[in-house]
Amino acid sequence: MTALAEATAGELAGPRPPLRIRPLDLLGLPLAAAVAWLLFAQGWDGVAIVPLTAAAAAAPALARIDATERRLPNALTLPLLLVAALACGVRVLTGEPAPLTALACGAVLLLMAITGGMGMGDVKLGGALALATATLGWAVPLAGLAASVVVGGMAGAVALALGRRTLAFGPWLLIGHALVAVIAALRAV
Repeated sequence: MTALAEATAGELAGPRPPLRIRPLDLLGLPLAAAVAWLLFAQGWDGVAIVPLTAAAAAAPALARIDATERRLPNALTLPLLLVAALACGVRVLTGEPAPLTALACGAVLLLMAITGGMGMGDVKLGGALALATATLGWAVPLAGLAASVVVGGMAGAVALALGRRTLAFGPWLLIGHALVAVIAALRAV
């Protein structure tokens, strides 16, 4: 067996650049504060506030990195996934089935990645966002995924019209889930 055949896809891609915070990424701080305030003001509990605030804090960096480098770093997606999974674990312990719809959304994203429609970074981010939004109710992750596909599809059509063949999906995952989460948050319990 040759050395090339034994190499993993990550090794073939070469080393990843280190995660660097840019001034634009700092917009996540006031965005996170606004999300926390909105959720708190609408009567949501900490189980919803924590994962959604974390997602808001990381959103500008994730969107920038995916748009410019076509990657969603594990250093940002995995902590979001963990925080959202823990929050959904609390919801499951209280008897709420909403996290099950988030898992279904994650399965759809994984299927899309397997068939070549997106990368695993999109799967991790989409799964984290689905779990985070599931803290607002069972329909929110489904609507978030649908909204992401719609806005991403519209952006893809524009990109194709401009002659571009690829489009980073991470920013559209963030936008779609954010739109639906704000609507759901304003319809407080």
